[in-house]
Amino acid sequence: MKFAIFGNTYQAKKSSHAENLFRLLGQHNAQLCICREFHHFLTTDLHLNIPDAELFDGDDFCADMVISIGGDGTFLKAASRVGKKNIPILGINTGRLGFLADISPEETFDEIYNNHYKVEERSVLQLRCDDERLMQSPYALNEIAVLKRDSSSMISIHAAINGAPLTTYQADGLVISTPTGS
Repeated sequence: MKFAIFGNTYQAKKSSHAENLFRLLGQHNAQLCICREFHHFLTTDLHLNIPDAELFDGDDFCADMVISIGGDGTFLKAASRVGKKNIPILGINTGRLGFLADISPEETFDEIYNNHYKVEERSVLQLRCDDERLMQSPYALNEIAVLKRDSSSMISIHAAINGAPLTTYQADGLVISTPTGS
């Protein structure tokens, strides 16, 4: 089985569980591909000994399952990169409270290898716009927010559903949310 690994790159405590994860995956002869940014953090900042793995940037990976090590923020970042690949994401919670990342670091991977797990289907939003900077991660699991640039005036938002005009809003912004919520 091949796993793509994402992790929290801001809090060393949240990523210190990675070494144990790699050991468990190694026991199952798993193939690993690791987000380059996370790999750099683990090897350079934490000085961890990481097994050989394929490194990737952005959403340029192929895997059977994604593992997110951190909290819900890390899970949402991983989900935006998974996008339309239709790959399940396993969220390992190394923070305080996880609604999306709800597996503890100590839980075993035997269930995964024995296909004893349930995939919870979730809707994803896809952003389409002319600004290339915004198109780096065009997918969102929870929400997309359209906000004004300054605090002085409202903006006009022309909303449509599947190309059919809905209404025009004068507002500070607009949040489009999936059932996962914001």
